[in-house]
Amino acid sequence: DMNHLKNTCLRLASIADAEKIASVHAISWQKMYHDFIPEDILDRFSFSERLHKWEYLLSAGVTVILAEELDRTVGFVSICPLRNALPQHKHFGEISAIYVHPDYWRQGIGRQLCLAALNQLKKQDFVSVALWVLEANILARNFYEALGFTASNHTKLEEFYEGSALLKEILYYKSLF
Repeated sequence: DMNHLKNTCLRLASIADAEKIASVHAISWQKMYHDFIPEDILDRFSFSERLHKWEYLLSAGVTVILAEELDRTVGFVSICPLRNALPQHKHFGEISAIYVHPDYWRQGIGRQLCLAALNQLKKQDFVSVALWVLEANILARNFYEALGFTASNHTKLEEFYEGSALLKEILYYKSLF
């Protein structure tokens, strides 16, 4: 429904937006990962835990772009220099998080946020962008591939929560030029 997109405004977040970001993050994360992560663990992934994290990240200068519709925060994307970068990944930026509220899935908001993040990274003089995707998350992988990202042969095993099974993530990348 393209009508929906016309009402979506993107803006840079400030520390005052931490609660909105934490709320979208917690709700979206629980819905997105319920196929991959046990119920009791998802329930522990609380709003307050996210709030502390985003207050910290925003005060540390992480760039977050919000998508809003009629004053409601419906999604966000965060970008930073690639964390734990290998030498060959110098000058790589990273999309460190991108989440859209489940009520607004499949309306092109994630795509809009992703494109805004790529523009912002370009402005910050990064030459390429990378991000980590759960190997089993086919929807996410298709989403990034449609936006021109390529799977690399770099993988990592990530403990998604205290004492979890290790889940395999794949590094995707895309040139910004």
